[in-house]
Amino acid sequence: MSSEQPMIEVEGLGKCYWVGGHPLIDNMGMHALLERVFRAPVNLITDRFLKREPTCHYPVGKGHMRWAIREVSFSVGRGEVLGIVGHNGAGKSVLLKLLSRITQPTEGFARLHGRVSSMLEAGTGFHGELTGRENIRLSGAILGMTRAEIEARMDEIISFSEVEEYIDTPVKRYSTGMVLRLGFSVSAHLDTEIMLIDEVLAVGDQRFKQRCIEKMRGVARSGRTVLFVSHDLEVLQKISDRAILIRNGRVEMDGAPDQVVAEHLATATGMNSG
Repeated sequence: MSSEQPMIEVEGLGKCYWVGGHPLIDNMGMHALLERVFRAPVNLITDRFLKREPTCHYPVGKGHMRWAIREVSFSVGRGEVLGIVGHNGAGKSVLLKLLSRITQPTEGFARLHGRVSSMLEAGTGFHGELTGRENIRLSGAILGMTRAEIEARMDEIISFSEVEEYIDTPVKRYSTGMVLRLGFSVSAHLDTEIMLIDEVLAVGDQRFKQRCIEKMRGVARSGRTVLFVSHDLEVLQKISDRAILIRNGRVEMDGAPDQVVAEHLATATGMNSG
């Protein structure tokens, strides 16, 4: 990494959620919920008149705080591709949501120096009622691009996504693969300095996956910074300059992709054998 200011600086980042602790009424159904609302005053008067302890007829979970990630610190330089690996539930997606400003951290901070495009799941940032073309324009406008800048990249985005036939059809009618291809194409071609990508290659055929790999390499060579989360460890090793392993919400290892992947696989083998 060069000595210039990092494009991404993360220091002591943590996110805590409250789990449980509320009456489990979500699955009661509307009729049961309305019945509870109307009967509550009657039950309260009856309890007081008979001097009996109030009872709850609905299960209540025991609440507790859970840290999704905690004390996460790292930096990423300009033009660097950082791969992020970890088991399901380790905190990888939470980390990208914090960096994307979708949710706010409980502690610590993350500074991103430049415009950010993120693809955290198929369809993120797309409006289902708008066409593919309209969603491209909307994405560019949100990033602060002018209409001329967006139109200059329009044909390239559409061509790469391979959804030309449906580009003027509402996105809600797209298949998951089509949404993913268009989403990646928009993220890769619009004018941003940082790309955040979560499992973008999980859906799609092998040919398109290879095109995405080549595109991300080109993106990095152009000086853009990429954070890439994937369970496809072979692809991650090919693309990444560096990798971090997240385990139980904390950065367990930061180093060369092959070494980090080897540690990740060793942990998985140990868990399976145990």
